[in-house]
Amino acid sequence: MSFSHSEIRWRRSVRSAFVVGWREVTGVDVRTPDLVEVISAGVGWADGSVIRLDVAGATHRFHVAGTQPEQLRETLMAWVVREAPPSKPWPVAPARPVVARAPVDIAYAAAAIWRASGLGRAPFSEITTASYRVAVAENHRDSGRYSEAIAVLEPLAQQCAEKFGADQPITLQVRNALGRSYCDAGYFSEGLEVLNDIVSIAEHVLGVDDDMTLTLRNNLALGYSAAGEYRHALDLLDLNVDYSERKLGDDSLETLGRRNNLAATQALAGLRQRAAASYWSILDRLHPDSYAHSLAVTARQNLAILHNPLWEP
Repeated sequence: MSFSHSEIRWRRSVRSAFVVGWREVTGVDVRTPDLVEVISAGVGWADGSVIRLDVAGATHRFHVAGTQPEQLRETLMAWVVREAPPSKPWPVAPARPVVARAPVDIAYAAAAIWRASGLGRAPFSEITTASYRVAVAENHRDSGRYSEAIAVLEPLAQQCAEKFGADQPITLQVRNALGRSYCDAGYFSEGLEVLNDIVSIAEHVLGVDDDMTLTLRNNLALGYSAAGEYRHALDLLDLNVDYSERKLGDDSLETLGRRNNLAATQALAGLRQRAAASYWSILDRLHPDSYAHSLAVTARQNLAILHNPLWEP
């Protein structure tokens, strides 16, 4: 096996070699040979490691005798770090562009706004009324109409706090949508202030490991990440993983999903080695039959990206 900046070369026999450009590799996995591989390839595959490369819809397997998966993973990443340019974090995210909508989406949005307008004239007494207005605001936000989303959510947050209480889930939900809309619009100071406040409330009222608290903390981390404040984002995501492991176990899908969020942010922060280690931990904790699970597919895809020395956040 040998590598270059642009391609990976694997000699399969004296007469042939496997050559593929790094950009063509869509998935990477390194692990102990499984029983099917040993049976199909012979007892010589019973030790060492297997590298699996996803290329053009096919998976190619190569055996590395005498080297355990952990050692081979470290060797691969050491080569990447040596060959890649110095890591640097992803810059501050700009405001999201307006998303083009299909005619049917526009029609549904128009109907939703019309209905919300009617509800807006009704007495504000039901949680369902607030939930419906949040849905309308989220439609605005998802379409890139941040000013419209904020215009709906700012008075709604005040109304919910007065009617239902500042520490009630519906109020936290409304303020969460408001904080995310601020951040998406590029108003990071306002957005992070709101998101920090509702995380503190949720931790006190619901508990540090409540599902809603974990979701709100994740959204706060996303806000910090979008603002380029990766240290704060990583601290929050580390907390989510820790709390989830204690409550659900380190191999639950919910915990692995939170570990995936941590890995993605580590990559954006320019921490290539830490991100790769996090993705390996996801693959190692998934059940052997979960090869096609979305978390496994995502981990292999992102490991392929991280092992391309030409990639930069």
